[in-house]
Amino acid sequence: MVRIAYLHRCLLLIFFVHVFAKGSRQRQAAPGVVRGDLGSGLTLQCNVASGRRWPRRVLWQKDGRGLGSGLSWTLHEPRGTLVSTALLESDAGDYSCGLDDGRAWPSTRLVIRTPPARLSNLTVHPSTVVATVRWHVSQDGGYPISHFSLAYQPAHQSPVANGSLRGPPLPVHISPAARQFFVYHLQPGTAYVFRMWASNRLGPGEPSTVYASTASPRGASSERRLLTGEGGEDLSTAAWVLSLVTGTLLVLSCVSCLLTSRRQDVPEPLVVPQEQDESQAPHVVANPGFEVDLEESYLLDHTDCNDNNRRAVRTNNNSVVHPALV
Repeated sequence: MVRIAYLHRCLLLIFFVHVFAKGSRQRQAAPGVVRGDLGSGLTLQCNVASGRRWPRRVLWQKDGRGLGSGLSWTLHEPRGTLVSTALLESDAGDYSCGLDDGRAWPSTRLVIRTPPARLSNLTVHPSTVVATVRWHVSQDGGYPISHFSLAYQPAHQSPVANGSLRGPPLPVHISPAARQFFVYHLQPGTAYVFRMWASNRLGPGEPSTVYASTASPRGASSERRLLTGEGGEDLSTAAWVLSLVTGTLLVLSCVSCLLTSRRQDVPEPLVVPQEQDESQAPHVVANPGFEVDLEESYLLDHTDCNDNNRRAVRTNNNSVVHPALV
């Protein structure tokens, strides 16, 4: 009896192990994200096998609905494998598969990698001979952008047979980190067409096209017409004031130079000192103690009543001693 009970337990254990192993094989976890390149081949496996006792049909759904038209898939029986030889952008989405017993299974997200999308906000700001091109990247397609390409030509110039643009040498590669580019040596007053696109390892993306015209500078003929008033154009008030001030300064400068040159040519007159009146001339006395006595000088020249014409004698105390009368 003990052996029979032991054998019964072993058989039950083997049965449960077989059932759980079979269930685990039928419920293999599907990958969360699957990526594929545009135009390449891809195979999606359901990883659900129907048992021989309960034959079931494998069903696929995309985004919660059955597989419709516009997809590149081919269903291969009996395991229900989806095969695509050339992926389309419309193949991207969430896929789920299972048996027709109504039980849902985890879904797998399919991502299609493509060339970069069209550049957004492509703008051109032209001046006379230079234009500034700015742009933004909306989608890189799943791969890093390798470079940008820019082509431009006058709008009246027709493209060549292969669809590329003719014109001066253009930059083939622009740094993928750049979001602005300067175009030089443009023709003034000319309409241009600018075409730009991004590229990654899958190839170039869809180009964006912008039309812009450069500014027309004022040439020598237009400036001459503006100054002379031809063609109905009149000088502005600021131009008149500037001309008047410039002319006035020029005339004043010429007059100043003329007066300066004439003053340098005329010699200065000689100053001749005039004889001063003796009465107005100052009388400078060198020695105040020995000034000349006019009365004494007169007496020396003319004899007095005593016939005395001798000079008076001065003593040490500077007193005058007249000769005595005889």
